[in-house]
Amino acid sequence: MQEGTIDFLCGLSKSIIQGLSEAHKRGIGDDIVEGIEKSRKKLFTIGVSISIVGSGFFLILWGIASAIDAVFAMKGFGFVLIGILAVLIGALVYKK
Repeated sequence: MQEGTIDFLCGLSKSIIQGLSEAHKRGIGDDIVEGIEKSRKKLFTIGVSISIVGSGFFLILWGIASAIDAVFAMKGFGFVLIGILAVLIGALVYKK
């Protein structure tokens, strides 16, 4: 059974390689490769942007919570207040 599976996968990979090489000879694959490359770059840029915005949002909330704790000496209660506010805002954004 293992030999049959290996033979099947070997034949499949050979036919895929042959098909791709024929498509490349005809120039079909160039447009596909360019489209994939553009999409990959765009997704990477979006991912980096989202991570930077998320880090900035976290730092802002951390600063606000630290300021509340420092002013009122609440020993961590400012972080709880800001966390509750963030959860409520997240729920409102999700609801829309």
